[in-house]
Amino acid sequence: MFSPHDHRLPMSFTVKLNDWWCDCGHFQVVRLPCHHVIVVCSFSHIDLTTYTHPIYSLYNINKAYEIQFHPVRNKEYWSIYTGPNFIPDPNMRHKVRGRPPTNRIHNEMDEPNPNRRNKCSYCRNKGHHRGNCPYRQ
Repeated sequence: MFSPHDHRLPMSFTVKLNDWWCDCGHFQVVRLPCHHVIVVCSFSHIDLTTYTHPIYSLYNINKAYEIQFHPVRNKEYWSIYTGPNFIPDPNMRHKVRGRPPTNRIHNEMDEPNPNRRNKCSYCRNKGHHRGNCPYRQ
């Protein structure tokens, strides 16, 4: 059994090959066999390519790439834009620059231990920090 509130995965999945359906949902969405379908096909000695959507065939892939792609030319060759100019609303901008403030409620776990002396992350000695380490050049 699988509950939406339980984050553990179910131990068994239902696969319906005739409907191209699997409990995991990957088979329906991507139209490629998920590992549950692969296990069922290998156990039943069924060719896996029969359950791969035709859009993934070599013919369709070659057809998609037969069009020649042109690189974007240099900016001086671009035509002049004559469409509307969009101006962003200044009221929608964030007021605070940089990292947004945290909304978390701090408890005693977040308070630093006053008995613990800081160690330098460069030389691992106590009494100073990386910024004023005497061993750092």
